[in-house]
Amino acid sequence: MKRIITIVLGATLAFSAAAQTWQDALLFSENNYSGTARGVAMGNALTAIGGDTGSLTFNPAGSATTSYSQFVITPGVTFSFTNTQASANNLEAYHGQSVNNTYARMKLPNVGFIFNMETGRRSGLKRMTFGLVLNSTNNFTGRYKTAGVNADNSYAASLASSADGFAESVLSNGDWYYSGDPGRMPAWVDMTGYRSGMFNAVSGRDGAYVALTEIIDEKGDFRLAAPVYQQYGQQSYGTKTDALINFAMNFSDRFYVGANIGITALRYSLSEFWSEKPENVADFPTIRYSDGTTAQFESLRMNRKYRLDGNGLYLKLGALWRPVAGLRLAAAIQTPTILNLTERYGYSGEVSLSGKYGGEASSPEDEWIYALISPFRANLGVAYTLGSRAVLSADYEFVHYGQARFRSRTDNYEYAEGSFSGVNLDIKDLLGASHQLRLGGEFRASSMVSLRAGYNLTTGAQRNYLDGDKVVPLSTEERLAQLKHSVSAGVGFSFGSLFIDAAVRARFVPADYVIPYNYYYAPNASEYYYKVVDDSIITPEIVVTNTLVDALVTLGWRF
Repeated sequence: MKRIITIVLGATLAFSAAAQTWQDALLFSENNYSGTARGVAMGNALTAIGGDTGSLTFNPAGSATTSYSQFVITPGVTFSFTNTQASANNLEAYHGQSVNNTYARMKLPNVGFIFNMETGRRSGLKRMTFGLVLNSTNNFTGRYKTAGVNADNSYAASLASSADGFAESVLSNGDWYYSGDPGRMPAWVDMTGYRSGMFNAVSGRDGAYVALTEIIDEKGDFRLAAPVYQQYGQQSYGTKTDALINFAMNFSDRFYVGANIGITALRYSLSEFWSEKPENVADFPTIRYSDGTTAQFESLRMNRKYRLDGNGLYLKLGALWRPVAGLRLAAAIQTPTILNLTERYGYSGEVSLSGKYGGEASSPEDEWIYALISPFRANLGVAYTLGSRAVLSADYEFVHYGQARFRSRTDNYEYAEGSFSGVNLDIKDLLGASHQLRLGGEFRASSMVSLRAGYNLTTGAQRNYLDGDKVVPLSTEERLAQLKHSVSAGVGFSFGSLFIDAAVRARFVPADYVIPYNYYYAPNASEYYYKVVDDSIITPEIVVTNTLVDALVTLGWRF
């Protein structure tokens, strides 16, 4: 199962300032819709419903289905419940603990205003609407931590393996941007590890490094000195929000058309840490220094801060038709979104030794500027009203993530178009179409109270995986493991021109298989700066399961 979107966090697979991946393209192109409490409660099956500011994300024509203007605001909170434990693929020497994590963040998934203008005609163009709406299309709330005892390898040693071959003078150079050949520049995480003392040069072996957690045996081989207690954790937050400038028209209360200019704002932050300490300090050898002092290894910790900001633009067109009383049919199409992105990241590391000051180092914050073209979307919807008491609706959404592409935004050599050719080929080879089914229902219990429920099913976008340079299809079981489900329910209260809606939704996210670090080697010793993952060393693999619970309340005014 580790072939499915395995996240190699912190791995220096590409020795450059930054490395975009096909997983990044999927993460920042995906939509996990919020909106109003009514829409969320009904599973956001709103393409053919209309009349709700949340529905404009799916069909711009929906604003023209009502005869009133409205203003709404929707505050909410997202709870993340995660569990981490060692996967069945892990080495026997790694004893991972089962750790539960809970995290919550406030949010504002919807603010909207729709102005309704009557033309005074009995047929033809009866009504025009203008809207300005903010709807959340993704929420990156999450936090987890994992821990375990490893008797076979260590994070510090993984850094030493990726630094092997680089001159010690380069690793210790105060110039983080290294003025030499940029193709031979060490990764910043390795430079931070060396400068904080997580690994050191081996005397008499130029370009070889030994980790603080390792010893060199009588054969000259590196091995873990003793079992280490390891921790890895990450915390993410941020949102993707669409600002919609909406215009729609009502023709004879039977046919509705509309258009949105969508302005996307993307904010994403990720904090990670890796830490190690001896399971038993006495099992580690005493470190002796040339000045006669001695010390014992106590702990080490590496931190990574990552932040991405972006803005994009797209156009969406939609139509809604009422062929007979009670039945509504709808369709909408959204152009690809051009997202201009800026990412920033940096590392900090520290080592603690008993009897001697350890060490610490921090890299500068680097910046990488590029663009992501996310794919087009198509929505179909059908809804049927049962008298004046109930409505049932169903939506289908199609998006082909294999059409996403990274693109350069500057003429600088480092950002040249060719630098994205590899990852764009991965996107094309590994990702495919994703299908989403949204179902919703609303029952009007009285003139003041409405009850709602919804369900979503989303298929995964990954279709293949890489086995070396070979593209191999996922099995049926592996594709089914990517399915996402969500269930929702809510209630609405109407008090004349004022209304209050509440909703709760549970989203069940497929398990992630996370590898916190890898060892590396250079296939060609003379090209030490080009390294690949050493599959012969099985590092810890963690299974992360996550359930997200959203709670929202919409306050609205019709006028």
